[in-house]
Amino acid sequence: MNETPETADRARTQKSRERPTSLASLEEAFQRYRTPSANQALIRRIVESTDVAELIGFGSWFRVTRRGGGPGLEVHAGYTTGFRSESDAVRRAGDVERWPSRRFQGAWGVTHPDSGPIVEQKPARRGTRQGTTRPPARPSVPEKPEAICPTCFMVLPSTGICDTCDA
Repeated sequence: MNETPETADRARTQKSRERPTSLASLEEAFQRYRTPSANQALIRRIVESTDVAELIGFGSWFRVTRRGGGPGLEVHAGYTTGFRSESDAVRRAGDVERWPSRRFQGAWGVTHPDSGPIVEQKPARRGTRQGTTRPPARPSVPEKPEAICPTCFMVLPSTGICDTCDA
């Protein structure tokens, strides 16, 4: 399978710009990222079979950090990646659709039953206007060239009569 949920999602998840947020529980992660109920059982099974150090939320996904070190499991919209091998993915997730991940050498990912988007419910920030949009910019109209006196070549005033030579 060449096109995986991970490669299709790559443009949307730009990790370098997302600030980490500590999550108190898996329930908080499910609520914050509006995880479909169809996916919650699978994700819960994966997390419960992992020795979890902490849960860290990012813009559109969250990471399950392993206590003993090693790669964290990344729970994205419609998939989880970061399993150390295919057998690790089967052991933690069960018999679900799985695929080689590009995260690191030997990594695997699994597809969630409901692969629709998980969207973070961001709190409103102070000082920003929520729901406002900029009006569309008007096309620029070139300015008229200024009128020039044919006799002295000075710029004519708005009256059209030259103040210098009365022409």
